[in-house]
Amino acid sequence: MKIIRFKKLKEGMVEFVLENGEEILAHEDLILKYELLISKEIDAKQLEKIQQENEIYRLYTVALNYLKTKMRCKKEIATYLRQKQVDIKKIDQVLEILNRQGYLNESIYAEAFVHDRMVLTMDGPNKIASDLRKNEIDHCEIEQALSIFTEEVEREKIQNYIQKQLRMNKRKSSTVLKQKIKSDLERLGYHASIYQSEISKITVDDDSIYQEEYQKLYQKLSKKYQGKELEWRIKQKLYQKGFSKNL
Repeated sequence: MKIIRFKKLKEGMVEFVLENGEEILAHEDLILKYELLISKEIDAKQLEKIQQENEIYRLYTVALNYLKTKMRCKKEIATYLRQKQVDIKKIDQVLEILNRQGYLNESIYAEAFVHDRMVLTMDGPNKIASDLRKNEIDHCEIEQALSIFTEEVEREKIQNYIQKQLRMNKRKSSTVLKQKIKSDLERLGYHASIYQSEISKITVDDDSIYQEEYQKLYQKLSKKYQGKELEWRIKQKLYQKGFSKNL
């Protein structure tokens, strides 16, 4: 059958019209592969092959649209296509095309991932590395990408976090506050040697906070208890808040 007209569409798709009026959509890679622009003819066997292979390019377009919102790695794209009930063999073919066309540079992906998490979140290097490993990024590429998250940057982020916690938790004892900050920074993925060093520098006026908390508890509990029991219950509450019984 003769091809009487070609029309280039968006996202690498081409529409060609056969002499019988039938309109066929195919990716430009297939047009070149089967040399249709040169021969301007297609037989039934070629047409069947193109229609089969074109399904891969349809999925390729779906993946390409997914990539438009932000850079993605191979695993993210594979997971996205699996959610659309695409079989693994076709997913591998789509990934191969994307890789060939330069859309799957996982080294650049890792660098962008680290930069965004470092600038936009409080995540530390260990958590970022863990998330990259979950996305099956190569160890060497993770190490290279994390080189921008220097010890100086890490220490500064830890210091900023500590200052924020000091402003937000003025009623907590030094024991409770330090434990909270340590737990938070560990969960966020910072290096223990750095955050422990910074936590050791925290100074809190426990005596002043103790006296204020004592007065608040006294006013509250004295409505129900008196004498030694009142004193015991106040000290128990203060102890639970992290204050030493010796204060």
